[in-house]
Amino acid sequence: MESRTRKRSSLNNNEDKISTLPNVLLHHILSFVDAVQVVQTCVLSKRWMNVWKSHPYLDFNFETFSSLINSDYYEDEMVNFTDFVNQVLVRRNNFKAIKISLDLCDHTRYSLVESLIYYAVKHHAEEICIDTACRDVPIVLPRCFFNCESLRSLKLRIDGGIALPKSLGLPSLKTLHLGGAQNFDGKIFSSCPNLENLKIEDICLDTIENFNIHALNLKSLEILNWRYSRIKTECKVMLFAPKLTSFKFDGNTPLLWSEVNLTSLDDVNVVLHRDHYRYDYRFYVDEDEYISGEDETKGGFCLDLLKMLHQFCSAKSLTLSMNIIEVLSKVPAALNKHPSPFSNLKYLKLKTDNKDATLPAHVLNYFLSSSSLLKVCF
Repeated sequence: MESRTRKRSSLNNNEDKISTLPNVLLHHILSFVDAVQVVQTCVLSKRWMNVWKSHPYLDFNFETFSSLINSDYYEDEMVNFTDFVNQVLVRRNNFKAIKISLDLCDHTRYSLVESLIYYAVKHHAEEICIDTACRDVPIVLPRCFFNCESLRSLKLRIDGGIALPKSLGLPSLKTLHLGGAQNFDGKIFSSCPNLENLKIEDICLDTIENFNIHALNLKSLEILNWRYSRIKTECKVMLFAPKLTSFKFDGNTPLLWSEVNLTSLDDVNVVLHRDHYRYDYRFYVDEDEYISGEDETKGGFCLDLLKMLHQFCSAKSLTLSMNIIEVLSKVPAALNKHPSPFSNLKYLKLKTDNKDATLPAHVLNYFLSSSSLLKVCF
């Protein structure tokens, strides 16, 4: 009898140990789930009634919300979701918000994005993440956003566009992810003096001739989905990032450089798609053009690709998609005329799903000519 009592007592003591944890630990555990699930914890016990109100990680995910709220109409779900977000913000009072995130794949109201950003700045958020669509008009950042001293990480990925100012003035910002930004010259990056990680995705520069990335402390740069249909033909990139060690590029047209300073670069990853290249932009260049010494500015795709790659001459590791190798293999005369500058290169990695892929001998010799100890990986 006494043994059973002890067992029951032991079970009772172990039933709800998590509720005895301090709020700081509970908040850390809850930081891995969506805001609606965090709010639902209020029904667990009296201990949990107000935990969600001081929770500093606010992750508003429409997909999670709609899966938990039964509704036959999408419009009703959107109204309910917007109301839920506003209610959470109102009921939190003045508790600090470390991270505020909105993930809404479909069209959202401009006012919702604006109110979230305003709330984040007012409550000294360190991280803002907005991933949504606003197709009526480009999102315009509220004035209170500029010169926010607490913000360390910012993601603005908006299908429909973001209208960016000439300066952000974010002194503490270290990580920036921009998606959907339209026709800005890039000078905003110099207004973030501590920027270390930059990702640019799906941007439209169809009226911009010079795109500037001037970031003295930048260490990692990703330029993704760089598409000729969204980039002005004459658009050139000026990149001044003396501390940059990692560069990743994904697009269907090469970057055209105007001025580059990449003395610390170690790792480069370049993927070039050829599925929708421009009809007026030759994918290959006739060897005769090099032999006859024609104006190289008319060299076409291959020469622009070589010029782009040559700016990564200090890289120790170079990853290329196989279609880049295919382009290079078609123009041996171009490789002879523009020798490999990769004297520091140790690893050449080829990105392919084809197990039988090979590296043509003259392309391999091109890289080996400047780096005899080069290792090739598939």
